Amino acid sequence: MSRDWRIAVCVIGALAAGGVVALSHSAEAPQSLVPQPKKAAAIAPPPVELPPSEPSRAIPTLTEAATRNIDRRLRALAGELAKMWTRDPEKLVEVIDDASRRATASPSVTLLLAIAQAETSGEILDVSEAGAVGLAQATPIACREEQCQGRLFVTDDYLIGARAYILKKPLGDADSIASLIVKRDDPKTRRRAARLLDSAFDLRLEGVGELDLLEPYAPPQYFAEIGAAKRHNLKRLRELESLLDHGSRDEIRAYRDQVRHEYRDLKRLQIERWSRYQRDLIVERDQMLERHFGLPSSIVKKIIPYQAGEYLAVELDQRFSPTGMAAFLVRHLEHKAEEARTLARRERDVEEMTAALYNGGSHNVKRMLAGLIASLPETEHYRKKVPAMRRRLDHSIARLETPASARRGVVAR
Repeated sequence: MSRDWRIAVCVIGALAAGGVVALSHSAEAPQSLVPQPKKAAAIAPPPVELPPSEPSRAIPTLTEAATRNIDRRLRALAGELAKMWTRDPEKLVEVIDDASRRATASPSVTLLLAIAQAETSGEILDVSEAGAVGLAQATPIACREEQCQGRLFVTDDYLIGARAYILKKPLGDADSIASLIVKRDDPKTRRRAARLLDSAFDLRLEGVGELDLLEPYAPPQYFAEIGAAKRHNLKRLRELESLLDHGSRDEIRAYRDQVRHEYRDLKRLQIERWSRYQRDLIVERDQMLERHFGLPSSIVKKIIPYQAGEYLAVELDQRFSPTGMAAFLVRHLEHKAEEARTLARRERDVEEMTAALYNGGSHNVKRMLAGLIASLPETEHYRKKVPAMRRRLDHSIARLETPASARRGVVAR
């Protein structure tokens, strides 16, 4: 076969395979069609051993980054509390944040701080006229409810004041209901009074069971007198029930004056005994601080209140412990929130109801909801103040995560 024919056969074969072959005017066949010898595989050189690198100090670990972020938030919260004239805000934030982290379930740290600030403004060694003590202003009954472990300063004055406080409530209900008829006696008012009386019967034992928690500190006679007071209150409510059915306005007025006198006697007893209890606990607190630290109690409370509180918790009353009361606050507020969910009409009202229950107690809040108490000014103020303070603290944290330009309202174009 001639040379021209050999070239033609190669072209035809390449076209049939769909490829393109570059042809040369030379007489030799294309290089791509000539078998090439195999090349030996290249062997990669061994990797170079580098010395271990030092971790970059400019790039924090995940743990460090989280810790820095938490620290920034805690400082922001403390700074906002300082603007509210809170004593030792950094320590207050520290103990409450730690207690919240340790708890299985906890309200938000900002809500816990709002409650603590509303109670004492950071004066963690305070003793109130109602016998409440410490960071969370806990009473002996509340501590027993939450199964706190440790000493409690409980005297006869506290016991008698607590009994009078709870057992005067049904008499106050009877006074309020009878006063409606004294003011205006008509069928509509009597029907309203009858509905309120039904609520008074339902609530007459509200809070009475809490007095049983004082059993380790009270003699048997104490509970015998509680039983007698319960029977007396039931008798008074039944008398009012009969008067609403058949009694005249003058008879109801006479009844009202009697129960009002009884109510005021118990209230006076409560105030006198709790005031004495408050005075005795303050004296004992200050004397122990001066003996232990060798300084005036006013100086100790000012410069080392948290250290002093832990000492008093061991030697006098556990409610002085800032760490113990922070843990108590977490548990107690969580329980109040659970109760609030059963009482609030709407989900958005739960937080306000939680604050009201913490401040006023269920015996007062339930009476207010039933219409037996017209208003509780302190509790009403408290239930608005605490959520507002919580929102303010939340905003202080939110500002950390918001760019400065966004805070100034500048929109990037």
